[in-house]
Amino acid sequence: MKLPGRSYLFFTSLFLLNLIFLPGCSNQEENKTSQKAGSQPVPIQGGIYRAPLRSNPVTLDPAYVQDIYGIALVHQIFDGLVRFDPYLSILPALAETWQVKEEGKVFRFILRKNARFHNLDPVTSEDVIFSIKRLLRARPASAVLPHLLKIAGATEYRAGTLETVPGLEIENDHIFKVFLQDPHIPFLTALGMYQAAIVSKKEVRRLGDDFGKHPVGTGPFRFVAWDEDKSVTLERFNEYYDGPAFLDGIHYKIYPGGQDPLVLDDFKNGNIEEMAVYGDRREKLTNIKGLQWFHRPSLSLFFYGMNLAHPHLSNPDLRKALSIAVDRNTFVNQVYKGRFEIARTVLPPGMPGYTPLNKMEDNNPDLARKYLNQSFDKPIKDLPELEIVSTIQTPLVEEEMTMIKAFWAKIGIKVRAKYITDWKKFEAYLRSDAVQIYRYAWFADMPDPDSFLYSLFASESPTNFMKFQDKTVDQMLLTARGIVDPVDRAKVYQKIETVIMDSAPLIPLFYMSVDRVYQPYVKSVTVSALGAHTMPLNQIWLDKSPQRD
Repeated sequence: MKLPGRSYLFFTSLFLLNLIFLPGCSNQEENKTSQKAGSQPVPIQGGIYRAPLRSNPVTLDPAYVQDIYGIALVHQIFDGLVRFDPYLSILPALAETWQVKEEGKVFRFILRKNARFHNLDPVTSEDVIFSIKRLLRARPASAVLPHLLKIAGATEYRAGTLETVPGLEIENDHIFKVFLQDPHIPFLTALGMYQAAIVSKKEVRRLGDDFGKHPVGTGPFRFVAWDEDKSVTLERFNEYYDGPAFLDGIHYKIYPGGQDPLVLDDFKNGNIEEMAVYGDRREKLTNIKGLQWFHRPSLSLFFYGMNLAHPHLSNPDLRKALSIAVDRNTFVNQVYKGRFEIARTVLPPGMPGYTPLNKMEDNNPDLARKYLNQSFDKPIKDLPELEIVSTIQTPLVEEEMTMIKAFWAKIGIKVRAKYITDWKKFEAYLRSDAVQIYRYAWFADMPDPDSFLYSLFASESPTNFMKFQDKTVDQMLLTARGIVDPVDRAKVYQKIETVIMDSAPLIPLFYMSVDRVYQPYVKSVTVSALGAHTMPLNQIWLDKSPQRD
């Protein structure tokens, strides 16, 4: 793959990002199933991999998926033109290779000739162009849209003033070109986002709105069945271009609303192959021998978002007071057993643009009360009760809510918890005017600060549930995308974060790590810094044969 000289600087910065994560994040804690020196295990074909989903996906159409549960499935069913390896390097996927010309303004992609959809149709340039044009007009817009709008004529096509996109040109069935208006540094990286997965033009038109319930992709596993709130079944796609998966299939068991005790029981009883580790789960599994424990930092953030358009939360001093009053050390150590790194910024460590200079102060009730007293004429005790909404209702979340209530009670703020355990209804509530404060976890879709700052705070972003509006931030986000020098680009993102933090639209609590445990017989697990939900399972295999010492 040829890269222009200026683009090389950006990919060098991504390589440095990889180095930041490599020493600690590829580490496996207490992995007791390592092979004897010099031996190479031979993968075993067959078996059904059983994985938990903590809620029901809304859709399996990659253009419209916005929840982590749907994302996990999309990564098994679909492929994009490119993909990320576990260390966030960009690798070929449906595009066998590509060329970058005119200093990053022209991309020429060559598709794999052996790539097939699950209906056995070949993947063609026409399918790719259809997929991109579909994303350009998708409503609500997907997170990849701002990058696709850099294609010549894309803005006019989305607005309906053009019925074609002049920047998309088909050369033949397996070669096409993309012309950008200007060099756009994150463009190739953005094509690795799950929303940019390639769909079948024929199947989308045949199925219409039902495509999200009966998806047809190119991935290592094909869709079989979806029993809402119970399970999703996938089976191996034997014609996969990269070779068939070792597993016969995947059975996702759905636990609506979390149901963490049931997930734990199913794992202990051998009914599922993996689960997330947090709270006291490690202690509850100590008696089971041979389990595989994985821990690595991830490009993610757990936070409480606040609806700036709600009259209870329109005052930035109140929002700052709520954040400053939280004792993050106690919160993480007591509720989450110290498993996560405390967050006082939006961008996580390791992400270009991260700076500790933007850290918000915490655990200072006196300063929080000062903010409140200088902002309200009426006594603090007369301030309205606030509401926090969560889609997960478990003992752990209830413990978390109790602690947050205690922190805010110290500054005279009353709060109540609301639970909406149906994800589709929860998401609808986030889009409504009624939402006040909401619990949320955000994983980067790609290793780029734009994946955080645009997705969460751009005025037009569909995941800007905080309803944050700032024209200066919007303009700086657009400017940053065109900056080639990685140092200068990072500085712009730091300025963007400074403006956001001054408005305090969210309460950052901790940077999430990928903490998972796998049964002893699960082999070839490799967890990505983008989260375990982004890991394709085609290289996983199961060895349930008797273990020898």
